[in-house]
Amino acid sequence: MFDSENLLRYAFLALGSYFLGSLPTGVLVARRYRNVDLTRVGSQKTGATNVARTLGLGAGAIVLVGDLSKGALAVWLAQQLIGSPIALGIAWLFAVWGHMHSVFLHWRGGRGVGTGLGGLAIILLPRMIPPITYALGVAQIFYTLELVDTYLGVALAHVSVCAPYAILVLSATFEGLDERVLEAAGVCGANTVKRFFYVVLPLIMPGILASMIFSFTHSYNEFTLTLLTYGPHTVTLPVRTYLAVGDGYWEITSAMAMLMVVPSLLILAVIQRRAKPEKLVGGFKGV
Repeated sequence: MFDSENLLRYAFLALGSYFLGSLPTGVLVARRYRNVDLTRVGSQKTGATNVARTLGLGAGAIVLVGDLSKGALAVWLAQQLIGSPIALGIAWLFAVWGHMHSVFLHWRGGRGVGTGLGGLAIILLPRMIPPITYALGVAQIFYTLELVDTYLGVALAHVSVCAPYAILVLSATFEGLDERVLEAAGVCGANTVKRFFYVVLPLIMPGILASMIFSFTHSYNEFTLTLLTYGPHTVTLPVRTYLAVGDGYWEITSAMAMLMVVPSLLILAVIQRRAKPEKLVGGFKGV
């Protein structure tokens, strides 16, 4: 499935996306405007927010467009050169990582929000068009990689549809974290592990639950892409229901429809016991 040629392509994709994300647009604009070292003023980040605070909204807007373009270009190139969901995820991840830890700035950088949103804009584009238009292309890739009628293929099909929602919600959630709280925990003696479990995890739990709701809902209802990539050993419940309707088994279809409702109710019951519904709005902070 992944021969040496494909692995080499993914490696070059990751390296290229990293260097593309590493381009210090904020530092270049700051030096061009007022010859300011952005890593020594304000929050010492190189993103659009620090540029806007230091140099004004005009410079901040220019940096924002540059950061968005870096993420969008990395994901778009991955889509054109390889086209698989894995390639899009690799390009997005390494572009954001490059922006946050730029090789040109001694591994310093920004928060990665603008670059991440630029890549997400390209990843989310399939949700703005009918599913059949991109499902045919994905199915062709799956047939080429021999992923049809495999559990991995079904999982990747669902991830390609659900990942954008989870990434968008979780990105906003992590962006909403107050670094002063983490610093206060460190001053009180908490190490990295304790800060994660006792400070970070409780703060991001609403975002995790919100993304879980979106991911479960879309994965559970995914039909088009699964229909084009399933096989005798990987028939999901929505596809099985559709096939039963086509064969005229209305009684069986009704029973299967009732079965499909049960997991949704169980998930909602667990989430309501874990966190109050109104707190789930915290998962969308910053969107």
